Amino acid sequence: MKRIFSEWKYPGLLLSAVGISYVGDFIYLVALNLFIFAKTESVTAVAGMWLIGPIAGIITSLWSGSIIDRINKKTIMIIADLMRALLVAVIPFLSEMWMIYGVLFVISLCSSFFNPASGAYTVQLVDKEKLLRYNSIASVLTTGALVIGPAIAGMLVHFGSYNFAIWCNAVSFLLSACLLALLPSLYKKQEMESSVTNRLHMIIMDWKTVVTFLRNHPLFLTAYILFQLIMTLAIALDSQEVVFTQTIIGLSESQYSYLVSITGLGYLTGSLLMAVMAGKIPIPYLIGFASTLFSFGYVIYAFSQSFLTACAGFIILGFFSSFANTGFQTFFQRSVPSDKMGRVGATLGFFQSLSLIVTILGAGLFSEWLGVKSIVIGSSLFIVMVAIPLNVVMYSSHKRTNLFSKQKELAR
Repeated sequence: MKRIFSEWKYPGLLLSAVGISYVGDFIYLVALNLFIFAKTESVTAVAGMWLIGPIAGIITSLWSGSIIDRINKKTIMIIADLMRALLVAVIPFLSEMWMIYGVLFVISLCSSFFNPASGAYTVQLVDKEKLLRYNSIASVLTTGALVIGPAIAGMLVHFGSYNFAIWCNAVSFLLSACLLALLPSLYKKQEMESSVTNRLHMIIMDWKTVVTFLRNHPLFLTAYILFQLIMTLAIALDSQEVVFTQTIIGLSESQYSYLVSITGLGYLTGSLLMAVMAGKIPIPYLIGFASTLFSFGYVIYAFSQSFLTACAGFIILGFFSSFANTGFQTFFQRSVPSDKMGRVGATLGFFQSLSLIVTILGAGLFSEWLGVKSIVIGSSLFIVMVAIPLNVVMYSSHKRTNLFSKQKELAR
């Protein structure tokens, strides 16, 4: 028991900090949507908020990795949490929408540093053989936050106000920063260039390092592109979810909210099962087979004509997306060295943010032109078409790895 406590003491602190931050994020998301809509009564103003994060990601991704890989990652996370706490606390005092958008943009910039730094720090802190279980537990916390956060936000808004709910999110960032302060530094000093010219040269050299890494690891790059394409299309489908369920399937607002809850419960069930079975299923299978089954959930949803059929699709996609996401996160952490993770993750994040903006805007435009039903069905079928080659790639890589391992054993 003491050995387990000793091994999981620091990972447990990191999970606690991340879990508190996740719950705060969902409280903030619900409260901020309600706050902006109550303030403007504009759907466009609320939609504009959703584009701020990807735009901030595009602006920072090409250079933030160079800083993250060279500065104390624990310090980056603490500063980002403290800045987010301060900025979130200021929002209720702002009167103009441009001010609110400006603050939200800076908050997104902080998140653009926090998330890659957190990923790189996790690889330094957690042993490789424990990464899958760690990610499984983190997935449970994320899903729990998805279920609990909006409920807490609803209660805070009902018994308090939008402002009170937003301030609670600021407190969650402070608590997260306090827990992060208890973690070890794990900092290995790397030189930072001082002049602007040298820094620009450093960033260019870092891009070359990322390109070289990706060129030398074609399997990783192929799997990354295919998996992120699936997830980007899934997010685009999510952006059309309300319109599709209400106008095509004919569901009420309460039935739609049940669907969202069912998806969360499916994801939570998958995450809990994943936490128990961590290490028993090969990671390539988690990514490949789970992505394929996840895509079939979207197809069932796209062709559904009743609440029960839509429920079946949402349960399947929620359950298997937890396996796919956990598997891919572990695959990424094991494939990229920790000293390059900030640069590789941030650079790939640039293209991910760009594709996300293009896909969401494209889904909206094509829905107006072709109709939401055609877009949802077409996108769902396309996800299946991407998931099948991803499955083949991951299955082939697993067989090749096993064959290589057997050859090494025979050589001994």
